[in-house]
Order: sequence, then C-alpha cells, then structure tokens
Amino acid sequence: MMKKLVMVIAVLFASGLLLVACNDNSSENANVNETNAEETGNNEQEVNNEDNINEGNNESDQDNAENESELDDEQNKEENEVQDNSQSDEEQDESDKGNLPAPIEINEQIQHPVGVTFTLEKITFEENHVSVDFNAQNHTGYGTHLASGGRARGSSLGGITLKDDTGYDYRYVADNDSDRIRLDDGEQVTGTISFAGRIQDDAKSLTLIFNPEASDEGSVSMPKFSFEDIEIKR
Repeated sequence: MMKKLVMVIAVLFASGLLLVACNDNSSENANVNETNAEETGNNEQEVNNEDNINEGNNESDQDNAENESELDDEQNKEENEVQDNSQSDEEQDESDKGNLPAPIEINEQIQHPVGVTFTLEKITFEENHVSVDFNAQNHTGYGTHLASGGRARGSSLGGITLKDDTGYDYRYVADNDSDRIRLDDGEQVTGTISFAGRIQDDAKSLTLIFNPEASDEGSVSMPKFSFEDIEIKR
C-alpha cells in the first residue's frame, strides 16, 4: 500500500514539473511573440517614415521641377520678345529702304551747238544722297567746264543744280580739285556726281541743270545742259 502511495506521489510530482515546464515555455513563447510584434511594429514605423520622407522628397523635387519649368518659360518668352522686336526693327529698316524710288534709266543725249556731246545715263536714289551718272565729250577746240560754279557753297547751289517738284534743292557735293568738271579739247569723261539729301517722299519729278548760271545755251567755256520733268518711279 505504501509502495502505491509513493508511486502516486511520484507521478503527481512529475506532472507538476511538466506543468511548470509547459507554463515556462508558454511564457517564453509569449515574450518572444511580443518582442517580434514590437520589432514588426518598429519596422513598419521605419518603413512608414521612409515612405513619408520619400514622398516629401518627391514633392520637393516636383516643386523644384515646376519652378525651373516656369523660369525656363519666362526666359524663353523674354528671348522671343527680344527676337520679335529685333525682327520688327529689321523689317522696319527694310521697309524704309523699300520706300526709295527705283533707279531711273535715262540715257538721254544732247548735242550742244558749241561742240559738246552730253549723255545723262542714270539717276540713283540712296539713303543720304542722289547719284547721277553721265558721259561727256568735248569737241569744241577749247577747254570747257560742265560745272563752272563748282560745288555748292553757302547760299550758292554751285555749278550743277537738282530740284524736285516740291521745290526742294539737293546740294551738289564734290572735291575742290574736281568740282568744276573740266574737259580739255578732245577729252571724253564718264563720271558720277552726288547731291546731298534723301529724295523727298512726296517728290514726283526732278529738274537737273549743268551750268545753271549760264544764259540761254551758255558758251564754249560753260555750256548749259537742262533736263526737266524727270519722272520719279516708285
């Protein structure tokens, strides 16, 4: 009987030990699970923080890109405005140049009684002057001057005058040593003379006179040549 009682006590004691061991394992497992849950929560928090940081960086990058795009658009707009203004100025300059009349091809020849042959070839209009091309031959037997009065000085318009139908005078300009245009006997000259000033916008015709101070047809030393009502073509 005693022997059975001892065995029963031993079994109960072993069962108690087993129960304690199971409780310890359960507690350890619970602690491990709780630790894992905390680590998982911390990891999730770190991931969320990184996501928030990335989102903030992305938004900042996007804002910077939008600002750079706006600056580029403004710069391009300013450059386009400058280019448009430059093109407008160039077009205006071209338009102003286009307002000048076309060159006038004349090729009119006059045989002067004293023996000088004069050909008025062409009149050309520039921004600040008017050019006249001519050819002359002297067969008088003497020396002669096509512009006896020389270039324009003060109130004198000189030895060659050019006037338009509005009454505007274009002053004859030349060097002092050649402004009288001397031709020796038998000499032929082809030249270009200039008159200061841009042709008037409302001018329709021109009158050109060599040796205007000479009376009638002039003389051997200063023959007179007149070309009146030269039409300006625009």
